[in-house]
Amino acid sequence: MKRLFIPILTLIFALACTPDNGDDNNNNNSNSGGYKPTGKITVKGIVYGGGNDKLAGVVISDGLLCVQTDEKGYFEIDSDLSRTKFITASIPSGYSAPVDANGLPIFYYRVTDEDRAKGLVQHTFEFYPITNNPERYTLIVGADPQPRARTAGYDNIAYHSLDICDDFYLDMKEKAATITDRNVYGMMLGDLVHENMNLYDEYVAGLKSLGFPMFNILGNHDNDPSAKTDTDGRRVYEQWLGPTYYSFNIGKQHYVVLDNLIMKLRASDGSLREYDQGLTDEVWQWLQNDLAYVDRSTTIMVAAHSPMFMGDTMGERSNAAQGHRSDYANLFSKFAKVHAWAGHSHTTFNYVYPESSNLRNLEVHTVARSTGELWTNEYWANGTPRGYTVVEVDGDNISWYFKPTIYQRTQPTGNSPLMEYKYRDWDYDEAGVAKMRSDGSTLTERYQMKVYKPGEYHKTYTNLVEDKAADKNYIYVNVFLWDDMWEKPKYNGTTMTKVGFKDAYCLTDYDIKSHYSTVGYKLKDSDDYGPADNNIHTIFRAYEPKSSGKGTVTVVDRFGNEYSQSIAW
Repeated sequence: MKRLFIPILTLIFALACTPDNGDDNNNNNSNSGGYKPTGKITVKGIVYGGGNDKLAGVVISDGLLCVQTDEKGYFEIDSDLSRTKFITASIPSGYSAPVDANGLPIFYYRVTDEDRAKGLVQHTFEFYPITNNPERYTLIVGADPQPRARTAGYDNIAYHSLDICDDFYLDMKEKAATITDRNVYGMMLGDLVHENMNLYDEYVAGLKSLGFPMFNILGNHDNDPSAKTDTDGRRVYEQWLGPTYYSFNIGKQHYVVLDNLIMKLRASDGSLREYDQGLTDEVWQWLQNDLAYVDRSTTIMVAAHSPMFMGDTMGERSNAAQGHRSDYANLFSKFAKVHAWAGHSHTTFNYVYPESSNLRNLEVHTVARSTGELWTNEYWANGTPRGYTVVEVDGDNISWYFKPTIYQRTQPTGNSPLMEYKYRDWDYDEAGVAKMRSDGSTLTERYQMKVYKPGEYHKTYTNLVEDKAADKNYIYVNVFLWDDMWEKPKYNGTTMTKVGFKDAYCLTDYDIKSHYSTVGYKLKDSDDYGPADNNIHTIFRAYEPKSSGKGTVTVVDRFGNEYSQSIAW
């Protein structure tokens, strides 16, 4: 039943709703982003928490200013409606947001021209109490599905991106269906489409099938290339998916979603395809205002499309290259724990800042392209198979693992000779399900690494491209999500040696690129599709002088889970 709006008569938010987290500078008055309050309330409403319960302490924002609801659930904002697109409510812990027909969580109100004409927005938010343990949940994290239309001319030699996206959605759906003892949520880290605004309906149809709510992040390829400004570029995304920066709470964690790509025109053709990285002044001001209401002991999960901190070349984002980088780094450093999630680079990279860093509380999680190698959509991305990260949360305890996608239910779209797949550890049966070559079992999340036999992996990428002899006396392994908090893998009980990232590369990815380059695959926007060097931080090796034999690689992750893979040659 639709709520009747109750007018607000006596709220004084400067007194009742000023945040108290130990930082006097972080409040909605000091961080107004250049907007000068007029004293006129233009946004007002109530937040309900099921039945007639009204929720206090819920953070409401107009995209710049943030206020909290009072003890009766009321809120008011002195907002500049000429620039306000959305009124958002940061979903409170212990509650879930309603979902629309497509399964999208609705935590926002879209400001209309009629509202602007009246000079007043009146809206009621309603959330629903979570009946099971709200602090125990699963988060499914994917990145860069990036489909193209079948007429685009890109995916015309291997597997089509739309088909592989369908396999990706099916795998997530089936994985979520196996999780019956907790709530499941999703987070997609941008590049949801590929510069084709007509594909949002395909993406949303995929989300509708999942059975759990998906929180979305804007990527550079999600902007309309025919637009002329950063603001106009994201309008289609906003029409389909809502605001491009917002926050919400699940359990004990506070989630912050940021738009950290500032689009600009490409000089060669005037299209909106170039970008600067970082936060606009407006997003930065909003971030300060939002986090002003979050206790510093809270774990923050911040998500953006482009990595905001350390990159896989071991280069730190500078303030010159990333707008407001030193500002937001300083702000995040004040919280107990921060996990920074991103996609964009199409490679897996996990990094834990050392104790000597002022960001010692922060971990970087860069997620590889979930739909495989770019353009061919083959079974491997840059160091990681097709798949996604599954995050398990129980109170303050957060763990994760890699989930490979088991499906490939389509045939190649082109006429090039099929790959030999000499490094793939599985084949697909008639139903398009991956079956392990070792024993015929279905590919599962037990597959956390790829082991290379002696004589398969070269010592360096340069040796590989120069066709020098492979490293015949060493076993190599790529442990997909490895970071410094894991144990080093062991080969037959002996600790393996980490290969420096400047020497390491992904042999499986190289095999894919070599094949399609050799058969003459040319991109629409490139004359060359040759293999490239990688910065892979998850390669290890162990001495194995025997010309034939067998062995087992085992690794224990940072959560105490042991994985193993046997090899024979």
